[in-house]
Amino acid sequence: MKILMVLMGLEIGGAETHVAELSAELVRRGNQVHIASNGGVYVDEIEKNGVIHHKLPLHSKRPNCMVSSYLGLRKLIKEEKFDIVHAHARIPAFICSKLHKKFKFRFITTAHWVFKTNFILKHIANWGEQSIAVSNDIKKYLNDSYNYPLEKVSVTINGIDTNKFSPSTDFSDIKSEFNLEENKRRIVYVSRMDVDRSAVAFNLLNITTKLYKKYPDLDVIIVGGGNDYQRLCKCAKEVNDQVGFDLVKTTGARTDINKFVASGNLFIGVSRAALEAMSAKKPVIIAGNEGYIGTFDQSKNDISIKTNFCCRGCEMPTDEKLFDDICYIFDSGKADEMAEFNRNYILDNYSVSRMTDDYESAYVTLLDKDPFKKNDILISGYYGFENTGDDSLLKAIIDNLRKEKSNVTITVLSKTPEITSNLYNVKSINRLNLFKIIHLLKRTRLLISGGGSLLQDVTSQKSYAYYSLIIKLALRYGTKVMIYANGIGPLINERTRNDCKNILNKVNAITLRDEDSFDEIKKLGVTNKFSVTADPAFSLKCDDDFDIGINEKYFTVSLRKWKSLSDDFEEKIAEICRKIKEKYGYIPVFVPLQNWMDLPICKSIAQRCDGIVTDNFKNANQLLKYIKNSEFTIGMRLHSLIYAFSMNVPVIALSYDPKIDSTVKMWNCCKSIDINSINIDTVMAEVEHIIKNRDVISNRIDVTTNIMREKNNADAKTAIKLINY
Repeated sequence: MKILMVLMGLEIGGAETHVAELSAELVRRGNQVHIASNGGVYVDEIEKNGVIHHKLPLHSKRPNCMVSSYLGLRKLIKEEKFDIVHAHARIPAFICSKLHKKFKFRFITTAHWVFKTNFILKHIANWGEQSIAVSNDIKKYLNDSYNYPLEKVSVTINGIDTNKFSPSTDFSDIKSEFNLEENKRRIVYVSRMDVDRSAVAFNLLNITTKLYKKYPDLDVIIVGGGNDYQRLCKCAKEVNDQVGFDLVKTTGARTDINKFVASGNLFIGVSRAALEAMSAKKPVIIAGNEGYIGTFDQSKNDISIKTNFCCRGCEMPTDEKLFDDICYIFDSGKADEMAEFNRNYILDNYSVSRMTDDYESAYVTLLDKDPFKKNDILISGYYGFENTGDDSLLKAIIDNLRKEKSNVTITVLSKTPEITSNLYNVKSINRLNLFKIIHLLKRTRLLISGGGSLLQDVTSQKSYAYYSLIIKLALRYGTKVMIYANGIGPLINERTRNDCKNILNKVNAITLRDEDSFDEIKKLGVTNKFSVTADPAFSLKCDDDFDIGINEKYFTVSLRKWKSLSDDFEEKIAEICRKIKEKYGYIPVFVPLQNWMDLPICKSIAQRCDGIVTDNFKNANQLLKYIKNSEFTIGMRLHSLIYAFSMNVPVIALSYDPKIDSTVKMWNCCKSIDINSINIDTVMAEVEHIIKNRDVISNRIDVTTNIMREKNNADAKTAIKLINY
């Protein structure tokens, strides 16, 4: 797409940074982006990122500037023929609206803030064919203040470049420039220093001397420029004169905000600046002219989101509140914990990629020309979470579909769409981007709800709500639906059970991966046809060329965190591993299937039994090599068992969920042990049985596994048949 961003200027500010980050990401995705503005400190940065800048006096309401901007934009739009013209403030939106009537380009706006509205502004303001608000309260503001229809407003986030704002950012140049000393307790405050934005900077200066008396290693940096900057500098000088050295450093307007943020131990600010500091793994106090939220943690999540981290409507900041919160962060011993939470919070909720997904979705909807127009299949599941088990299902489903139809077009819903797209050579969109999902479903022949136990409420009601919503949307927009080799249940809530029954009676095909899911559907009273096939992972092939680097005999162990693990669970497993090693000489090799969840428990137990923890495999095909060469597998993760069965390797299953028991029961040649009743002697007896009878057990596994592979092919055939009719 060819996109023109129109905004007042590119000086320091939240909206300006928002546009700069969005434009850079759009360029990285292959779009051509132009920006028209009065210019400013960010011009060099956006041009380095491949954005073309056009200087026009869009910052002023003076008649001569308005006319000049109108004529400049008219010439630009006429010559460049943009697909989208995107305005980011009231003046640019007003001028673009006049041009829109003549040139008929697609016109969209973003509302970044709430401003005072008078009678004239209310009637001359134009928010385009569609608008995007950066928070829900701004969406409400558009409706309340301008009577702009809510159905035309979507909501996005203030996306943060998590690589730029990172705990590893090098700030050595500003360290030299501002003579920043090592081992200082440094507070960093960032804001535009205008009269209507700078109040908390003065709150901070009011308490700096008091803080210095309590913390002699204190250092304060105030970053930002504006119409109140000179008054700020005067106040900072008074503080410095009082203590006799430059305790407070003022920088003026800067574009290298990330370096100042990285240099600090504590950050104070609002809106985008606060999110950037959180991304840089800093404890944050959210405070600004419009209110005070204070130290950010999980308890402040709702109010922060509600106000877009701007504190609108909150209690006002005071010197005392700020002093108390600073002392709490410095003295509580929780600063590192807060910082870690903040970084993960941004990675999960406020990435630039997610923000850009929202905008691309809005653009595509507006243009009514969809690159996925001929999409055959949309796949929904637990994908993009770095879970080897679930991602292996996705690969298996895609491979099986392509065997049946080599040119099938596939799109996948993923938490990390770019990674998923690159790994599996498919199109991928963010699994939370409902606008784009709806737009795509209207142009898709078949939704596959595939892989894992998606329709269940034992993990959480939210999980069921999400996957059932995707199915309901597909049904609503006339897209065929296949429940592809799923585990169904457990379903505990009666309302959920009724809802699931209604959904399953409306879909076009249902295949299940185990008999227990078959029984669960019968209990629900589903009248639609359904059959038991197999987990897609049975069709995966082992990467025999992959070097695992282990020459001794070994057994594999797959574990995960779980809410009901007993206090002695880890010690029991470690004792079992020690006994196996002592008696048979087999080395325990721990294979985490989802690193962030599995690695800690695997490492903890491995240390107690002198085992090996390996996470060097890049995909399930390489992991299969570890399983294939092992003597047996002790597995808690479902897919560690499925991988073992697919390689004809005996297993001892540690059951934490009915799906484990159901899978083991289908082979009827291996033991399943409840995680809450592990008996070391019982496990050792099963190990001895496996070692003495390994060939017999492997042959029995092979018979059932071959049947499962044939059933995998049947699933893909059913899916392709659905898109052909």
